[in-house]
Amino acid sequence: MKHNILLCAACSNELKYVTNSYAYRLITGVGIFQTVYNLTLALAQKKYDLVITAGIAGDYNRDRDLNQMFMIGKSTFADTGFEDEEGGFVPLIGSTFLDCNKPPFRERYIYNNVSDEIADKIKLPTATANTVSRTCTDPIHVASLLQQFPADLETMESAAYSYVCALQNVQYAEIRCTSNHILPKKQEKWQIDGALRTLGTHVDRILEEIC
Repeated sequence: MKHNILLCAACSNELKYVTNSYAYRLITGVGIFQTVYNLTLALAQKKYDLVITAGIAGDYNRDRDLNQMFMIGKSTFADTGFEDEEGGFVPLIGSTFLDCNKPPFRERYIYNNVSDEIADKIKLPTATANTVSRTCTDPIHVASLLQQFPADLETMESAAYSYVCALQNVQYAEIRCTSNHILPKKQEKWQIDGALRTLGTHVDRILEEIC
């Protein structure tokens, strides 16, 4: 069966090693607000059977090698919220302003609704992603974030993609390749080109199997 697929990335360079031309492509822009607007607009203009997001990510696990591929199983907006009177952080999700189980959230996370058939063709280990509005080099901040929202990876768009696709009732899958460790955050140690090449290889394989 031929699937009508929209392939998304935040930046064009995240797809520069993808050679497969079966899918429509959308570059949403970096961050939550660009992603929400541009993906919503694209889904309003055309119906897709499947949306796939491909990109790089930071890894919270400093003991794991980089350039590892994952499929995102669930994600959340980890740093959206309020400071309390003591300087602590109160997440928006789960506060009096947003119930932690209000769809598409389930216990503060959005679970990607990819079918077993598609997941079997993606064939990647599953990870949890924290979506943040800013990257941070402070170990105390990162530890506090992970205490409230345990996760494997950090991105700036995952939950935004998931949020839009869930509300639009579009099947959605996300794959990420790790390019850096969250701490220590020294960009000269990032393995961006290697991650992009690995990502491109897997995107081509997945599209070939699905299409």
